[in-house]
Amino acid sequence: MTLSPSLATPIQLDEHIRPMLLVVVDTEEEFDWNAPFSREARDTANMREQHRAQAILDRHGATPLYVIDHPIATDAWAMDWLRELTGANRAEIGAHLHPWVTPPFSEPLTSANSYGCNLDPALERQKIETLTELITAETGSIPTHFRAGRYGIGYGTLKTLQALGYRTELSIAPHSNFASDGGPSFYGWSNEPYWHGKPGNLLGIPVTTGFSGSAKSWGPMGAPILDNVVARSLRLPGALAGMGVLERCRLTIENVPCDALQRVMRALVRDGQRLLTLSYHSSSLLPGATSYARTEAERDDILRCLDATLEYFTDVLGGRLVSVSAAEAEIRNSEKRKFSNP
Repeated sequence: MTLSPSLATPIQLDEHIRPMLLVVVDTEEEFDWNAPFSREARDTANMREQHRAQAILDRHGATPLYVIDHPIATDAWAMDWLRELTGANRAEIGAHLHPWVTPPFSEPLTSANSYGCNLDPALERQKIETLTELITAETGSIPTHFRAGRYGIGYGTLKTLQALGYRTELSIAPHSNFASDGGPSFYGWSNEPYWHGKPGNLLGIPVTTGFSGSAKSWGPMGAPILDNVVARSLRLPGALAGMGVLERCRLTIENVPCDALQRVMRALVRDGQRLLTLSYHSSSLLPGATSYARTEAERDDILRCLDATLEYFTDVLGGRLVSVSAAEAEIRNSEKRKFSNP
């Protein structure tokens, strides 16, 4: 069942605080996104390329969250590199569930089952437990941040995360719909953080997806139209964006022009948004591993966009780059003060 935003408690951050940008890396194996899912697709050569983006993040003072899945957590070289980063406070590690490569394996390999929320809740919990225990053994720390692979989060996922002691989930992509592939819909969700259930419990931080253009205020209502098959066949979304009327943009350096990122960040910050999340896949740094970077030149374009985006957010928008843990602590402390000073 699709998560309803009515069951979450939105958190309104103080509009006077400096905007925060989090960097979350979906750290995972390489696989053909257009091919059937395979349990054997576990290559992690892309980890040898992560230093390229990390150097940019270091230069800007950003502390990324690498949410890692089972193939990464079982790669000795990758874990050595990640432990070196976390030991120097240059990065954080969270969990990222790809069900098809995470034991136990009892579900059929289908597109629908690639979304953890579609699995039997007991099986999804077993997979998250397996991943959590593995990361704990490899890092010496229990992970507290989680992002569902393919944004596949549901009510069963939330119950499991709370039972296992997770404090933050970063899986919901507002104004987006993955139902055509068997996944969830997130129409009706905003980019504000929220509590799942009781305030102070599990904190939700969205995958920032916003709108720019003269009709941006209509974006949340217009999102289903942008996703309509007929509208897409007529290239309506591109036409509206090109005319400066309405442009939807997820904050990612993959397949999104840098100027589009800047437009949506500027619009969100001017409208009072104080917490944004920039995301990308680790595999996009290995040329040919994804359609986002088929060549070294395209990979280098992604890296230049990362550099330019961080600079724009801090130097032009006056924002700050913070870790997920720091943002979580700031939000929890702010909410505690609200509760104690009604």
